[in-house]
Amino acid sequence: MMKLIKKPLITISILTAIIFVVTAAGGCAKSYKKPPAFSQEQYLILMDKALDAIIEKCRKQPQHRLIFSANLFFAHEVCIKNMPLETLKKYVDALKEAGVHRIDINMGLFPWLDNHQETIQKYDALIRHIRQARLQLAINPQYSVMYHKFKEFDDWKTAALKVYPEIVRRYQPDIFVVVHEPTVMNGRMDINVSPKKWRDFIRQAAMAVKEVSPGSRCGAGIVVALQSEWKYFDEFLTLEELDIITFDIYAIKGLDAANKMIAQAKKQGKGVYIEETWRPAYHVPRAGKTETLDAISAKGIGNEVFQALDAKWLETMAFYAGTWGLEAVTPFWTQTFFKYVEEGGNALGPNYNQQVIEAINKGERTKTFEAFKTIIQQKGKIIE
Repeated sequence: MMKLIKKPLITISILTAIIFVVTAAGGCAKSYKKPPAFSQEQYLILMDKALDAIIEKCRKQPQHRLIFSANLFFAHEVCIKNMPLETLKKYVDALKEAGVHRIDINMGLFPWLDNHQETIQKYDALIRHIRQARLQLAINPQYSVMYHKFKEFDDWKTAALKVYPEIVRRYQPDIFVVVHEPTVMNGRMDINVSPKKWRDFIRQAAMAVKEVSPGSRCGAGIVVALQSEWKYFDEFLTLEELDIITFDIYAIKGLDAANKMIAQAKKQGKGVYIEETWRPAYHVPRAGKTETLDAISAKGIGNEVFQALDAKWLETMAFYAGTWGLEAVTPFWTQTFFKYVEEGGNALGPNYNQQVIEAINKGERTKTFEAFKTIIQQKGKIIE
Protein backbone atom coordinates (compact mmCIF):
# COMPACT_ATOMS: atom_id res chain seq x y z
CA MET A 1 0.00 0.00 0.00
CA MET A 2 1.24 3.45 -0.87
CA LYS A 3 2.70 5.41 2.01
CA LEU A 4 0.52 8.43 2.73
CA ILE A 5 1.94 11.93 2.68
CA LYS A 6 2.23 13.26 6.19
CA LYS A 7 2.57 16.94 5.31
CA PRO A 8 -0.26 19.07 3.89
CA LEU A 9 -0.16 19.28 0.13
CA ILE A 10 -0.13 23.06 0.11
CA THR A 11 -0.34 25.97 2.50
CA ILE A 12 -3.12 28.20 1.27
CA SER A 13 -3.16 31.14 3.66
CA ILE A 14 -2.71 33.78 0.95
CA LEU A 15 -5.13 32.03 -1.36
CA THR A 16 -7.99 31.47 1.06
CA ALA A 17 -9.65 34.73 0.09
CA ILE A 18 -10.11 33.72 -3.53
CA ILE A 19 -10.36 29.93 -3.53
CA PHE A 20 -14.06 30.17 -2.82
CA VAL A 21 -16.10 27.50 -1.10
CA VAL A 22 -18.74 26.62 -3.67
CA THR A 23 -20.59 23.50 -4.72
CA ALA A 24 -22.11 22.35 -7.97
CA ALA A 25 -25.68 21.55 -9.02
CA GLY A 26 -26.20 20.01 -5.60
CA GLY A 27 -25.13 23.23 -3.88
CA CYS A 28 -26.60 24.60 -0.69
CA ALA A 29 -29.90 26.38 -1.02
CA LYS A 30 -28.81 28.94 1.55
CA SER A 31 -27.06 32.12 0.41
CA TYR A 32 -23.35 32.50 1.01
CA LYS A 33 -21.53 35.76 1.72
CA LYS A 34 -18.28 35.80 -0.17
CA PRO A 35 -14.97 37.41 0.78
CA PRO A 36 -13.81 40.64 -0.90
CA ALA A 37 -13.70 40.35 -4.67
CA PHE A 38 -10.52 39.83 -6.65
CA SER A 39 -10.29 40.63 -10.31
CA GLN A 40 -10.74 37.87 -12.83
CA GLU A 41 -7.09 38.24 -13.81
CA GLN A 42 -5.98 37.81 -10.19
CA TYR A 43 -8.22 34.77 -9.85
CA LEU A 44 -6.70 33.15 -12.92
CA ILE A 45 -3.11 33.88 -11.86
CA LEU A 46 -3.47 32.78 -8.25
CA MET A 47 -5.53 29.68 -9.05
CA ASP A 48 -2.96 28.68 -11.65
CA LYS A 49 -0.11 29.07 -9.13
CA ALA A 50 -2.01 27.14 -6.47
CA LEU A 51 -2.68 24.22 -8.81
CA ASP A 52 0.93 24.21 -10.00
CA ALA A 53 2.06 23.96 -6.37
CA ILE A 54 -0.19 20.96 -5.71
CA ILE A 55 0.89 19.19 -8.89
CA GLU A 56 4.55 19.76 -8.10
CA LYS A 57 4.09 18.39 -4.58
CA CYS A 58 2.21 15.33 -5.82
CA ARG A 59 4.56 14.66 -8.72
CA LYS A 60 7.26 13.69 -6.24
CA GLN A 61 5.10 10.94 -4.74
CA PRO A 62 4.23 7.45 -6.05
CA GLN A 63 1.09 7.58 -8.17
CA HIS A 64 -1.81 5.14 -7.91
CA ARG A 65 -3.72 4.28 -11.10
CA LEU A 66 -7.31 5.56 -11.11
CA ILE A 67 -10.78 4.79 -12.35
CA PHE A 68 -12.06 7.84 -14.22
CA SER A 69 -15.75 8.52 -14.10
CA ALA A 70 -17.77 11.41 -15.51
CA ASN A 71 -21.11 12.88 -14.53
CA LEU A 72 -23.74 12.60 -17.27
CA PHE A 73 -25.19 15.96 -16.40
CA PHE A 74 -28.08 15.88 -18.87
CA ALA A 75 -29.34 12.69 -17.17
CA HIS A 76 -29.73 14.61 -13.88
CA GLU A 77 -33.28 14.71 -12.52
CA VAL A 78 -33.62 18.36 -13.50
CA CYS A 79 -32.76 17.63 -17.16
CA ILE A 80 -33.80 14.11 -18.09
CA LYS A 81 -37.49 14.66 -18.90
CA ASN A 82 -36.85 17.04 -21.79
CA MET A 83 -33.51 15.66 -23.00
CA PRO A 84 -33.53 13.71 -26.28
CA LEU A 85 -32.45 10.11 -25.83
CA GLU A 86 -30.19 10.24 -28.88
CA THR A 87 -28.32 13.20 -27.40
CA LEU A 88 -27.84 11.29 -24.15
CA LYS A 89 -26.48 8.29 -26.06
CA LYS A 90 -24.05 10.49 -27.98
CA TYR A 91 -23.01 12.06 -24.64
CA VAL A 92 -22.19 8.57 -23.32
CA ASP A 93 -20.32 7.66 -26.50
CA ALA A 94 -18.21 10.80 -26.22
CA LEU A 95 -17.29 10.03 -22.61
CA LYS A 96 -16.30 6.50 -23.63
CA GLU A 97 -14.21 8.04 -26.42
CA ALA A 98 -12.40 10.06 -23.74
CA GLY A 99 -11.61 6.78 -22.00
CA VAL A 100 -13.85 6.94 -18.93
CA HIS A 101 -14.49 3.72 -17.08
CA ARG A 102 -17.76 4.71 -15.42
CA ILE A 103 -20.78 6.96 -15.90
CA ASP A 104 -22.29 8.79 -12.92
CA ILE A 105 -25.98 9.74 -12.96
CA ASN A 106 -27.69 11.94 -10.37
CA MET A 107 -31.24 10.60 -10.25
CA GLY A 108 -34.05 11.87 -8.08
CA LEU A 109 -37.41 10.65 -6.88
CA PHE A 110 -38.87 11.80 -10.19
CA PRO A 111 -39.94 9.97 -12.34
CA TRP A 112 -40.50 7.07 -9.96
CA LEU A 113 -42.93 8.71 -7.54
CA ASP A 114 -44.87 10.12 -10.48
CA ASN A 115 -44.86 6.89 -12.47
CA HIS A 116 -43.77 8.96 -15.47
CA GLN A 117 -43.25 6.02 -17.79
CA GLU A 118 -41.83 8.01 -20.69
CA THR A 119 -38.91 9.20 -18.55
CA ILE A 120 -38.44 5.82 -16.86
CA GLN A 121 -38.21 4.18 -20.29
CA LYS A 122 -35.68 6.80 -21.32
CA TYR A 123 -33.53 5.88 -18.32
CA ASP A 124 -33.98 2.21 -19.25
CA ALA A 125 -32.72 2.79 -22.79
CA LEU A 126 -29.90 5.08 -21.65
CA ILE A 127 -28.55 2.65 -19.06
CA ARG A 128 -28.88 -0.23 -21.49
CA HIS A 129 -26.67 1.83 -23.84
CA ILE A 130 -24.16 2.46 -21.03
CA ARG A 131 -23.93 -1.26 -20.31
CA GLN A 132 -23.62 -2.13 -24.00
CA ALA A 133 -20.66 0.27 -24.08
CA ARG A 134 -19.13 -1.89 -21.30
CA LEU A 135 -19.04 1.01 -18.88
CA GLN A 136 -19.59 0.86 -15.13
CA LEU A 137 -22.53 2.72 -13.59
CA ALA A 138 -22.74 4.82 -10.44
CA ILE A 139 -26.07 6.27 -9.33
CA ASN A 140 -26.05 9.22 -6.93
CA PRO A 141 -29.64 10.15 -5.97
CA GLN A 142 -30.23 13.73 -4.84
CA TYR A 143 -33.12 15.60 -3.34
CA SER A 144 -34.30 18.47 -5.51
CA VAL A 145 -37.38 20.66 -5.29
CA MET A 146 -38.13 20.68 -9.01
CA TYR A 147 -40.83 18.01 -8.79
CA HIS A 148 -41.41 17.38 -5.09
CA LYS A 149 -41.19 19.35 -1.87
CA PHE A 150 -41.21 17.60 1.51
CA LYS A 151 -41.97 19.45 4.71
CA GLU A 152 -40.75 16.67 7.00
CA PHE A 153 -37.60 14.58 6.74
CA ASP A 154 -39.51 11.42 7.60
CA ASP A 155 -41.81 12.00 4.60
CA TRP A 156 -38.84 12.27 2.26
CA LYS A 157 -37.21 9.26 3.93
CA THR A 158 -40.32 7.13 3.38
CA ALA A 159 -40.44 8.14 -0.28
CA ALA A 160 -36.71 7.53 -0.84
CA LEU A 161 -36.81 4.09 0.79
CA LYS A 162 -39.62 3.23 -1.60
CA VAL A 163 -37.86 4.51 -4.73
CA TYR A 164 -34.22 3.54 -4.13
CA PRO A 165 -34.75 -0.24 -4.14
CA GLU A 166 -36.72 0.04 -7.39
CA ILE A 167 -33.92 1.99 -9.09
CA VAL A 168 -31.34 -0.50 -7.87
CA ARG A 169 -33.44 -3.54 -8.80
CA ARG A 170 -33.88 -2.13 -12.28
CA TYR A 171 -30.29 -1.06 -13.03
CA GLN A 172 -28.00 -3.09 -10.72
CA PRO A 173 -25.46 -0.24 -10.45
CA ASP A 174 -21.85 -0.91 -9.57
CA ILE A 175 -22.09 1.89 -6.99
CA PHE A 176 -25.16 3.42 -5.34
CA VAL A 177 -24.46 6.49 -3.21
CA VAL A 178 -27.36 6.58 -0.77
CA VAL A 179 -26.63 10.13 0.37
CA HIS A 180 -24.08 12.82 -0.29
CA GLU A 181 -23.86 16.47 0.65
CA PRO A 182 -26.14 16.11 3.70
CA THR A 183 -26.10 19.81 4.62
CA VAL A 184 -27.01 20.56 1.00
CA MET A 185 -29.99 18.25 1.31
CA ASN A 186 -30.86 19.91 4.62
CA GLY A 187 -30.79 23.29 2.89
CA ARG A 188 -33.08 22.17 0.12
CA MET A 189 -35.54 20.67 2.57
CA ASP A 190 -35.13 23.65 4.90
CA ILE A 191 -34.89 21.10 7.71
CA ASN A 192 -31.99 20.71 10.14
CA VAL A 193 -31.52 16.95 9.90
CA SER A 194 -29.01 15.72 12.47
CA PRO A 195 -26.01 13.53 11.62
CA LYS A 196 -27.56 10.65 13.57
CA LYS A 197 -30.77 10.83 11.52
CA TRP A 198 -28.79 10.77 8.28
CA ARG A 199 -26.78 7.86 9.68
CA ASP A 200 -29.99 5.92 10.39
CA PHE A 201 -31.29 6.65 6.91
CA ILE A 202 -28.02 5.48 5.32
CA ARG A 203 -28.15 2.21 7.25
CA GLN A 204 -31.73 1.51 6.18
CA ALA A 205 -31.14 2.56 2.56
CA ALA A 206 -27.95 0.52 2.23
CA MET A 207 -29.67 -2.58 3.61
CA ALA A 208 -32.52 -2.10 1.13
CA VAL A 209 -30.03 -1.72 -1.75
CA LYS A 210 -28.09 -4.85 -0.80
CA GLU A 211 -31.28 -6.88 -0.55
CA VAL A 212 -32.12 -6.34 -4.24
CA SER A 213 -28.58 -5.96 -5.60
CA PRO A 214 -25.96 -7.68 -3.40
CA GLY A 215 -23.21 -6.77 -5.86
CA SER A 216 -23.78 -3.02 -5.66
CA ARG A 217 -21.38 -1.12 -3.43
CA CYS A 218 -23.01 1.50 -1.21
CA GLY A 219 -21.51 4.90 -0.58
CA ALA A 220 -22.11 8.15 1.29
CA GLY A 221 -20.13 11.32 1.47
CA ILE A 222 -19.60 15.04 1.91
CA VAL A 223 -18.57 18.32 0.31
CA VAL A 224 -14.99 18.61 1.52
CA ALA A 225 -14.83 22.41 1.58
CA LEU A 226 -17.91 22.77 3.79
CA GLN A 227 -16.76 22.37 7.37
CA SER A 228 -20.40 21.91 8.38
CA GLU A 229 -20.25 18.53 6.58
CA TRP A 230 -17.35 17.11 8.56
CA LYS A 231 -19.51 16.04 11.51
CA TYR A 232 -21.52 13.90 9.08
CA PHE A 233 -18.34 12.20 7.93
CA ASP A 234 -17.66 11.17 11.53
CA GLU A 235 -21.08 9.51 11.71
CA PHE A 236 -20.75 7.78 8.34
CA LEU A 237 -17.24 6.46 8.89
CA THR A 238 -18.02 3.48 11.10
CA LEU A 239 -21.19 2.29 9.35
CA GLU A 240 -20.69 -1.37 8.47
CA GLU A 241 -23.29 -1.07 5.71
CA LEU A 242 -21.14 1.44 3.80
CA ASP A 243 -18.48 0.26 1.37
CA ILE A 244 -17.36 3.68 0.16
CA ILE A 245 -16.86 7.22 1.41
CA THR A 246 -17.20 9.86 -1.31
CA PHE A 247 -15.83 13.39 -1.51
CA ASP A 248 -17.12 16.30 -3.56
CA ILE A 249 -14.21 18.69 -4.17
CA TYR A 250 -14.94 22.15 -5.51
CA ALA A 251 -12.19 24.10 -3.77
CA ILE A 252 -8.64 23.80 -2.52
CA LYS A 253 -9.94 24.80 0.89
CA GLY A 254 -10.44 21.70 3.00
CA LEU A 255 -7.90 19.43 1.30
CA ASP A 256 -5.72 19.28 4.40
CA ALA A 257 -8.72 17.99 6.35
CA ALA A 258 -9.55 15.61 3.49
CA ASN A 259 -6.08 14.07 3.75
CA LYS A 260 -6.83 13.05 7.32
CA MET A 261 -10.31 11.82 6.47
CA ILE A 262 -8.95 9.65 3.65
CA ALA A 263 -6.57 7.96 6.10
CA GLN A 264 -9.41 7.43 8.61
CA ALA A 265 -11.68 5.93 5.95
CA LYS A 266 -9.00 3.54 4.73
CA LYS A 267 -8.31 2.48 8.31
CA GLN A 268 -11.99 1.51 8.53
CA GLY A 269 -11.62 -0.54 5.34
CA LYS A 270 -13.67 1.86 3.21
CA GLY A 271 -13.04 2.72 -0.40
CA VAL A 272 -12.68 6.44 -1.10
CA TYR A 273 -13.21 8.33 -4.31
CA ILE A 274 -13.93 11.82 -5.64
CA GLU A 275 -17.58 11.65 -6.63
CA GLU A 276 -17.76 15.20 -7.99
CA THR A 277 -15.16 17.84 -8.75
CA TRP A 278 -14.68 21.08 -10.63
CA ARG A 279 -12.75 24.28 -10.10
CA PRO A 280 -14.27 26.89 -7.77
CA ALA A 281 -16.27 29.41 -9.74
CA TYR A 282 -15.09 33.00 -10.15
CA HIS A 283 -17.80 35.25 -8.76
CA VAL A 284 -17.99 38.92 -7.83
CA PRO A 285 -20.83 39.60 -5.37
CA ARG A 286 -23.09 42.51 -6.17
CA ALA A 287 -24.23 44.95 -3.51
CA GLY A 288 -27.72 44.25 -2.24
CA LYS A 289 -27.98 40.90 -4.02
CA THR A 290 -27.61 37.48 -2.45
CA GLU A 291 -27.29 34.34 -4.54
CA THR A 292 -27.44 30.66 -3.75
CA LEU A 293 -24.41 28.43 -4.00
CA ASP A 294 -26.19 26.67 -6.85
CA ALA A 295 -26.24 29.90 -8.84
CA ILE A 296 -22.71 30.93 -7.86
CA SER A 297 -21.13 27.59 -8.68
CA ALA A 298 -22.59 27.57 -12.21
CA LYS A 299 -21.18 30.98 -13.14
CA GLY A 300 -18.56 31.06 -15.85
CA ILE A 301 -18.84 27.34 -16.55
CA GLY A 302 -18.26 27.07 -20.28
CA ASN A 303 -16.60 30.49 -20.59
CA GLU A 304 -13.52 30.02 -22.74
CA VAL A 305 -11.39 32.31 -20.57
CA PHE A 306 -11.38 29.50 -17.98
CA GLN A 307 -10.76 26.60 -20.37
CA ALA A 308 -7.04 26.17 -19.65
CA LEU A 309 -7.71 26.40 -15.91
CA ASP A 310 -10.44 23.76 -16.17
CA ALA A 311 -7.97 21.36 -17.77
CA LYS A 312 -5.37 22.08 -15.10
CA TRP A 313 -7.95 21.52 -12.33
CA LEU A 314 -8.70 18.05 -13.74
CA GLU A 315 -4.98 17.30 -13.91
CA THR A 316 -4.55 18.48 -10.32
CA MET A 317 -7.39 16.30 -9.03
CA ALA A 318 -5.91 13.31 -10.84
CA PHE A 319 -2.53 13.94 -9.22
CA TYR A 320 -4.17 14.45 -5.82
CA ALA A 321 -6.25 11.27 -6.08
CA GLY A 322 -3.31 9.29 -7.42
CA THR A 323 -1.08 10.44 -4.59
CA TRP A 324 -3.55 9.49 -1.88
CA GLY A 325 -4.54 6.18 -3.44
CA LEU A 326 -8.17 7.08 -4.11
CA GLU A 327 -10.29 4.86 -6.32
CA ALA A 328 -11.65 7.38 -8.81
CA VAL A 329 -12.07 10.96 -9.98
CA THR A 330 -15.37 12.28 -11.39
CA PRO A 331 -15.59 15.62 -13.25
CA PHE A 332 -19.02 17.17 -12.79
CA TRP A 333 -19.54 19.97 -15.34
CA THR A 334 -18.91 17.77 -18.36
CA GLN A 335 -20.81 20.12 -20.68
CA THR A 336 -17.42 21.82 -21.02
CA PHE A 337 -16.14 18.78 -22.93
CA PHE A 338 -18.30 19.92 -25.84
CA LYS A 339 -18.70 23.70 -25.79
CA TYR A 340 -17.12 26.94 -24.58
CA VAL A 341 -18.50 30.39 -25.30
CA GLU A 342 -16.76 33.74 -25.66
CA GLU A 343 -18.92 35.53 -23.10
CA GLY A 344 -20.97 34.48 -20.09
CA GLY A 345 -21.20 30.76 -19.59
CA ASN A 346 -23.56 29.27 -17.03
CA ALA A 347 -23.80 25.54 -16.39
CA LEU A 348 -27.45 25.87 -15.39
CA GLY A 349 -28.40 28.34 -18.12
CA PRO A 350 -30.72 27.27 -20.96
CA ASN A 351 -28.85 29.24 -23.62
CA TYR A 352 -25.48 27.69 -22.84
CA ASN A 353 -26.89 24.18 -22.46
CA GLN A 354 -28.74 24.43 -25.76
CA GLN A 355 -25.40 25.19 -27.42
CA VAL A 356 -23.92 22.17 -25.62
CA ILE A 357 -26.70 19.93 -26.96
CA GLU A 358 -26.03 21.15 -30.48
CA ALA A 359 -22.29 20.55 -30.03
CA ILE A 360 -22.87 17.00 -28.77
CA ASN A 361 -25.12 16.22 -31.72
CA LYS A 362 -22.51 17.59 -34.14
CA GLY A 363 -19.71 15.56 -32.55
CA GLU A 364 -17.74 18.60 -31.34
CA ARG A 365 -15.01 18.30 -28.68
CA THR A 366 -13.14 20.98 -26.70
CA LYS A 367 -9.55 21.27 -25.55
CA THR A 368 -10.77 20.33 -22.06
CA PHE A 369 -12.13 17.07 -23.48
CA GLU A 370 -8.78 16.35 -25.14
CA ALA A 371 -6.91 17.21 -21.94
CA PHE A 372 -9.12 14.85 -19.93
CA LYS A 373 -8.56 12.11 -22.51
CA THR A 374 -4.79 12.55 -22.12
CA ILE A 375 -5.04 12.49 -18.33
CA ILE A 376 -6.95 9.19 -18.48
CA GLN A 377 -4.35 7.69 -20.84
CA GLN A 378 -1.58 8.67 -18.44
CA LYS A 379 -3.21 7.88 -15.10
CA GLY A 380 -6.16 5.60 -15.74
CA LYS A 381 -6.46 1.95 -14.84
CA ILE A 382 -6.36 -0.65 -17.57
CA ILE A 383 -9.70 -2.43 -17.34
CA GLU A 384 -10.42 -5.35 -19.65
